[in-house]
Amino acid sequence: MSAGITKKVGMVAAAALCVLGAGTSAWAGTTSTSLSNGTLYSTVENGRLVSGNSSLFYSSAKYTKTGGSAISAVFAMDASGKIYSSPAFGLSTGQTKTHSFGGLPVPSGCRATGGMSVSGQGTFWAPTLNPC
Repeated sequence: MSAGITKKVGMVAAAALCVLGAGTSAWAGTTSTSLSNGTLYSTVENGRLVSGNSSLFYSSAKYTKTGGSAISAVFAMDASGKIYSSPAFGLSTGQTKTHSFGGLPVPSGCRATGGMSVSGQGTFWAPTLNPC
């Protein structure tokens, strides 16, 4: 499925937080994209915050469906060009689905973008975050 995933972004709202601790900085942030029938969220945290391992980052994608027909979709995380995908899922209006990608290697380009590929509709992306 990842071979057909391309970038397409809707209206954007973003929030981010840079956390300082023990003399080093670590990154945590959440972004969102408003789509016509819901909101797509992407969260990225540097591993220093989660596991103490700054060579990893932890991420998740979430979609809250507020209207329209039921969908079949797959969440994706683009880590500087390497795409990680979730198992396929179905979602109806009023439901929320979240997928955690777990600990992934920090990408060399320090860019992570959460998205969702919806069957028959295309792929939608939240704004890019920096997991470094």
